Amino acid sequence: MTTLRPQTALGGFALVTLLLAGAAVGRVLGVSFGETLYLTGLVLVLGWITNGLMLRCANPSEDREV
Repeated sequence: MTTLRPQTALGGFALVTLLLAGAAVGRVLGVSFGETLYLTGLVLVLGWITNGLMLRCANPSEDREV
């Protein structure tokens, strides 16, 4: 059996926490639970893509082969 690294466990916990926090904020604003989970997931994916693009632009020399 494989074990989880601490980073993986912490990342999973953070992801679940962000999804539930987004759902709670959506419920306060009067949006249904399913819609808030979808929107929170969409925001997380867009943030992940944006972060990856920003990191790639910050280190362009590492992506090119010499």
